[in-house]
Amino acid sequence: MKRFRLLNMLLPLLAMWSCTDDWKFSTDSSYVLAFSADTVRFDTVFTGAASASAEFRIYNLNDVGLKFDALMGGGAASPFRMNLDGEGGTTITGLEIPAGDSLFCFVSVNITETGQADIFNAFDSIRFVLESGVMQCVRLSAHGQNAVRLKGRRIETDETLSSHLPYIIYDSLYVAEGATLTLQAGTRLYFHKGARLDVAGRLVAQGTQDSMIVMRGDRLDYMLVDVPYDVLAGQWGGIRLRSGSYDNRLEWCDIHGGNWGVLADSADAGRMKLSVISSIIHNVEGNGIEAVGCRIEVANSQITNAGVTCVDITGGWSEFTFCTIAGFSLWSIGSQAVLLTDRYGKRAVPFLGAQFRNCIITGRHETELVTLFADSIKKSAPYSVSNSLLMVRDTTDSRFSNVVFEDRDSKMFGPYNFVDNSIQGYRSVFALDSLSPARGIADSLSVIWPVDLAGVSRPPLRADAGCFQYQSPN
Repeated sequence: MKRFRLLNMLLPLLAMWSCTDDWKFSTDSSYVLAFSADTVRFDTVFTGAASASAEFRIYNLNDVGLKFDALMGGGAASPFRMNLDGEGGTTITGLEIPAGDSLFCFVSVNITETGQADIFNAFDSIRFVLESGVMQCVRLSAHGQNAVRLKGRRIETDETLSSHLPYIIYDSLYVAEGATLTLQAGTRLYFHKGARLDVAGRLVAQGTQDSMIVMRGDRLDYMLVDVPYDVLAGQWGGIRLRSGSYDNRLEWCDIHGGNWGVLADSADAGRMKLSVISSIIHNVEGNGIEAVGCRIEVANSQITNAGVTCVDITGGWSEFTFCTIAGFSLWSIGSQAVLLTDRYGKRAVPFLGAQFRNCIITGRHETELVTLFADSIKKSAPYSVSNSLLMVRDTTDSRFSNVVFEDRDSKMFGPYNFVDNSIQGYRSVFALDSLSPARGIADSLSVIWPVDLAGVSRPPLRADAGCFQYQSPN
């Protein structure tokens, strides 16, 4: 009996609650929706592939509920799709928002291939038609980019990839022994997660200052509102040069965002394994350049922000000229900028020599040039650093000549050498600050490298160390 009395008491309260304004729906045209954005924009989207979702919020700021339908302006032919209240498509009907409530609207885009090389635009709008007949719109905008998709592709004979369209690489791109892969100036390779460029033959990538070759991950969207995936490491594999691969050349290339930069397997140090000229290897999870028992040359180049070591040299012969080697990884403390050693695991690898001329070697640590040699060659290991800016604790090594050593007690060291000295920033610029002690310390090799990585002329005498000659903002 008591239960029936309690139920009789609750029924009027439930009836009153169900009739509050929150659940009253109006057809008065003076009541409208509000939106968190009037336009939803997508950055460049590869054709034939669905984008990541963008979102905006729909608000009912009124004291009564509203009913409405959501219609894509382009109908079923629209490249855009929406998802509202768990229902997706181009037309969603019977939607409701109680008074003071809101809904999330998720939007994606999948643009059909057109064959054209240039980036093109795609537009539409979502039309919100209220029960009152009032129509409101949120505009949609995206940029489409056609691309060539290579899935598990093997290059068995000499082949050239052009700059006409970008390439999206799935399941890696393999260059077989005896074959040469040539990349034209301006070629863009976008690697899917885990994919890499695996070279058993030969790679010749020769861009120009105005038309660099780009190798990066294929994510064009954002992890956060202000953090594009393009600035994150670990988005793809990297370049691997197998043991039998020689005479590889990277010139005016921008390689960034991988698990590593360039990994050169053990080889004959009497033959040129790799030349890196006027290029950028930046922001990778592992090593920027790793070479085991190889002969390599690197000039006028930037090797920066590696998660482990920017330059890892095991044995062989290496030469670095006018290079900026800086370890300011955004996502890890990382190891030293440069490691020189004669051992690969337990295996001894003959160390023939390493030269660093007119370079900047810096980072977060007190010592950015670390050597690990067997006791038998520790004191005589043939490496040298000259006319360079160097971050080391021990400045007495006789193999250092005309070197400016960084002073951590000063206001100008490490990241402060550079214009963008905020290591918290997502993008890193390694152009020299006007007060950097790297200025004016290079030797006469500027005659051989008269133009820096940005195309700025170097003076024949007293040029700046590193890959960038200081340029006044005026």
